[in-house]
Amino acid sequence: MSIPEFESAAPSDILRWAYETFGDRVALSTAFGPSGVALMHIAARVNPGARVFFIDTGLHFDETLEMVERVQRRLAVSVEILRPDLTVAEQAERFGDELYVVDPDRCCAMRKVEPTRRMLAGLDAWITGLRRDQGPTRADTPILDVRPVDGRTVYKISPLARWTRKDVWRHVFTHDLPYNPLHDQGYPSVGCAPCTRPVEAGGDERAGRWAGRSKTECGLHTQL
Repeated sequence: MSIPEFESAAPSDILRWAYETFGDRVALSTAFGPSGVALMHIAARVNPGARVFFIDTGLHFDETLEMVERVQRRLAVSVEILRPDLTVAEQAERFGDELYVVDPDRCCAMRKVEPTRRMLAGLDAWITGLRRDQGPTRADTPILDVRPVDGRTVYKISPLARWTRKDVWRHVFTHDLPYNPLHDQGYPSVGCAPCTRPVEAGGDERAGRWAGRSKTECGLHTQL
């Protein structure tokens, strides 16, 4: 598949190209949101045993952590769990126990961006569940983005970029896939527990992330 065809290609065809091109040096990142679950389902059918990585920040909701086992029981994916260099207790001792309030950008950089950077050091391509309808910061998400990361070229692939929120949930329900129960409790997007709030029905999908702040991204898709 040539690059210009990506805008009209199905996610399964994009993933097939990725696995044929990069082999075992491509992995899918997820926080087990509905987009990630839908993408893992498609990836598992295209490439059983597909590599997946999840950043356990130490601050996730229990419901999110339980998704790891639920997804692995249901889908043919291989999930690798990454953790920050500092435990939550070590971070609190060094920077205070509410760094996520005092300096959320620094907290995200240590607990999310740094472990992802370590993972990408061993990859040539990174598959994400980003969608253009998730908000202004993601509206121009390319399906294929070639970018330098720490002096190396990494291909960032977002097969669901053209999908909508309705497309994702339709896929989840059609295939009876597991999803985080917090989505039924007013959380359209789920991040770390201290920084995620419920959203009123019909609200912006990411409005509950860092609510009350101008911050809308953890840095994974801006700093990297």
